[in-house]
Amino acid sequence: MTNDGAGTRVVRRPPFGTNPLVGERGTDTRRRILAAGLEVFAETGFSGARVELITERAGCSRPALYQYFSSKDDVFWQLAGELGEEMVDLAQQLPKVTPDAEGVAALTAWVDGFMDLHVTYAPVFSAFQAASRDHQRTARRSSAISDRTGDALLRAFGARRTKRTGTLVTGLVAVLIRCSLYAEHLTGAPDRRPLVDGLAHLLHRTFFGAIDGVNVPRPPGRGGRRAAGAAPDLPAPGGRPLRPRGERTRQRLLDAGASVLPSRGFHDARVDDIVEAAGVSHGTFYRYFEHKDDFFRVLAEASVNPMVEMLEDLRPGAEEGELRAWLRGWFDVYEGNGGVISTWQEMRTRDDLAAFSQQVGLAVIARLSRVLAPRGFGDPDVDAVILLALMERMPYSVFTLGFADREGAIDAMVTVLHRGFMGLTDPP
Repeated sequence: MTNDGAGTRVVRRPPFGTNPLVGERGTDTRRRILAAGLEVFAETGFSGARVELITERAGCSRPALYQYFSSKDDVFWQLAGELGEEMVDLAQQLPKVTPDAEGVAALTAWVDGFMDLHVTYAPVFSAFQAASRDHQRTARRSSAISDRTGDALLRAFGARRTKRTGTLVTGLVAVLIRCSLYAEHLTGAPDRRPLVDGLAHLLHRTFFGAIDGVNVPRPPGRGGRRAAGAAPDLPAPGGRPLRPRGERTRQRLLDAGASVLPSRGFHDARVDDIVEAAGVSHGTFYRYFEHKDDFFRVLAEASVNPMVEMLEDLRPGAEEGELRAWLRGWFDVYEGNGGVISTWQEMRTRDDLAAFSQQVGLAVIARLSRVLAPRGFGDPDVDAVILLALMERMPYSVFTLGFADREGAIDAMVTVLHRGFMGLTDPP
């Protein structure tokens, strides 16, 4: 697509036709292909999508698709470009946010609009990580979208962009995106309003601090703090007991999987890749695991356990030095295990693995709810969902996306934890 200053024109890819400009019929065909691509990515994920599936859904031929797109990847990135434009347009509509109830209302409406955008483009959000694997340069352009959205937030709050505030708003935008995914897949709540309200209050507290009667909502219930319930159990580790030598071999395979999965992705990682990285035979692999899905489930269990154990010791309101030390430990654990955690959304194309992912997520949210319950304000269950997004996305932005440096991300997390979650008074 190009812009001639008088609107957007749709053109064919060379060498299709002597006149690359297309009319209304061609524009409609291209639009149908994009709509079909969105549906196919929703049903199959990025790795399972095929040009044949898209053309069948669009009711057109392969040559027709190739007039406008070079591949399924091109279809995806065109959709991602449309999403980026709408994100920026929405961000620019955010009015000045004031330190009062009107400011909270403006943020609430904006967050709700973002959730609507996620519903429309959910397959793009979900498939972005898998699509980025072979298109790192294209994927990095998304940082410009994040930056422009963050700049709009800073302008709305009357703040100036510095390295510190830039990292802060980049993290907050990532949390908003992740919470949109959680609203769809994890919470199971038919009404997203509590999550929208929770995000709006968190953003307002992060920049203005806690203001009674404005951004410090009363806890649910009859005026008292709701007691957090017992946390659901994590999935029990699988596998039969092994002798020491067998346990070492099994661990070697799991270590190999942890290195293969982030680079290849769940769908494209093969048993061949794992055994080659581990230096063992196929027969050895099948001695310990029934198949690839069984292997990755065990790997996910092994990866999540040390992270959940750490969350039991999280104290968001701790003195800054103590909190920074805990967060450095969290980044260390994430660096070793987070690559596996971050690919869980790719596993959602299988019902059993999606159920496993949800069970883990709900168990973690219940633990974080218990961490937040003593605050005496807000809904700890809702804010636990937002806290989970912060704990996962900030390290991801460092180790996978390269959007921030480690210490800068930790600095931003201290601000959000103290001001946004605990209502303390650290300067933003």
